[in-house]
Amino acid sequence: MGAGSTQRRVRAVVPALLAATVLVLSACSGGSSNSAADTADTTAALGTPDKATGTPVTLGMISDGKGTAIDQSAEIQGAQAAVGYINDYLGGLGGHPIDLKVCETKNSPAQATDCANQMVSAKVSGVVAGTLAEADQVISVLSAAKIPAFFSQAASKLGLSTPGVFSMTNAINYFSTPAAYAKQQGYQKATMVVIDVPGASGPAKQIGTLLFGNAKIAYNVVPIAPGTADMTPQIQAAEGDSPQMYVLLGDATFCSSAIKALRTLGVNATIAASETCVSKDASASIPGGYQGVKVIASLEFNADDPEYKTFKAALARYGGGTAPASIPGIGYTVTLALARAANAAKIQDTSAAGLLAAVQSAPPVPYPLNGGATFQCNGKAVSLSPNICSANGIIADAADDGSLSNYQVVQASELFKTGG
Repeated sequence: MGAGSTQRRVRAVVPALLAATVLVLSACSGGSSNSAADTADTTAALGTPDKATGTPVTLGMISDGKGTAIDQSAEIQGAQAAVGYINDYLGGLGGHPIDLKVCETKNSPAQATDCANQMVSAKVSGVVAGTLAEADQVISVLSAAKIPAFFSQAASKLGLSTPGVFSMTNAINYFSTPAAYAKQQGYQKATMVVIDVPGASGPAKQIGTLLFGNAKIAYNVVPIAPGTADMTPQIQAAEGDSPQMYVLLGDATFCSSAIKALRTLGVNATIAASETCVSKDASASIPGGYQGVKVIASLEFNADDPEYKTFKAALARYGGGTAPASIPGIGYTVTLALARAANAAKIQDTSAAGLLAAVQSAPPVPYPLNGGATFQCNGKAVSLSPNICSANGIIADAADDGSLSNYQVVQASELFKTGG
């Protein structure tokens, strides 16, 4: 099969990741963050003041907000914290202070379209977002108005193909990171145990097969229905392939059952799990908790990391005192990453066209709370989509209660090659 046909096949599958991605990010509300106040050091953690003094530039922030099923509203506090920090300590956007216009979709297609139209009416220069359940409705409106959109992850059909739309982080991290890690460890066989819903099992079979195949690792997928309490029969059958690593993808209840089955059978293989698997509430039901599990993470919450200290300080000062956690981290990091890229390109024109040109021409810059890993939105980071700005992922060690340490950045760019 040629490179072009392979890319088309994968691009057709990736949009199904959106449902799983939203689940992942909404479920991991605590992560490994420390929520102690420590407000005495907040000013020092922010660095030397450099206040923006130019004419304001308006950016939009669209979030799913608080809906009936999930609550992503802390993304907004995270973005507001980033804007306060950018305006007061980073000189704004090319010297211009940012005004942030916020809108919540409430997981409604109609409201998502309305939010996008509000951004057009406000003449924003760009829009930041985390992962929107109704991303394509937003993208359709913004694209027609030639307003660039910068998502944490936009794993939808339009998100991966529309010019001027960016996934600032790796939109298929939950497949590429374990594949790259397994290759690093010299593993030859891996099995993914995945919750059998279309947004997870479909991509596990198709995208996972591509990436593990490129890593030269024999790969098997074991889809298991939600609500299966005893997974011992499925794991016992999977052991017939003698995998050296099991990758778990599902919610905390699903993964708890999988880990119990693996330990009941005395499996010695490495266990890697998406961060949606990890919950302090669920840890008590697992013999030994999450101890020894490798967790595929989106952000690094290392209390000793200056990036984390800045994040914590910005939330305390500008984010209404919101505790450091994954959901505010999404809004904070995507907003700060946009400013870093634009300022690294020495942006002067802060119009929509100028912002787009600056981000596309920016050199690699560190993505916040990513262990120093860089991103670059020049269309070359990931061959499967020019809209993905990073092939990096993070893997960390879990303690018994699910708290994380020993974060490691995993580079997976070579696994996305589809030629030959």
